[in-house]
Amino acid sequence: MVVANIERALAQSLWTAHGAAVVDPIQQCRLCLATLAGGGEPYVELVEPLHEQAPPWAALQRGGGWHHVCLAVPTTAAGDALIAARRLLPVTAWQPAVLFDGRPVRFAYSRNRELLEFLAGEPP
Repeated sequence: MVVANIERALAQSLWTAHGAAVVDPIQQCRLCLATLAGGGEPYVELVEPLHEQAPPWAALQRGGGWHHVCLAVPTTAAGDALIAARRLLPVTAWQPAVLFDGRPVRFAYSRNRELLEFLAGEPP
């Protein structure tokens, strides 16, 4: 979810932080995983753009809110196979995700213009 301010968003929602917010220099955003009160799945990722050049800035200007869905895949090769099989349009290379302890992530668009994030590997 794209938000203007992580702390304010948490204070006004049903979500609670699941760990500290981190700065991701690749996305040029502050990121924080959040969960429902009581903990556990499902998780949402709060994305706070740091400046106007940050990729999610335009989504914030449209009011923020739901931005993309993150899908776990066992390996980058499995993610690439799914992207190819579904004829998705990759928009990034595999990159280390600060919020996920450096696990590789890649973004792609579906033919319905849905932004998808693929997270490879097992949690540490």
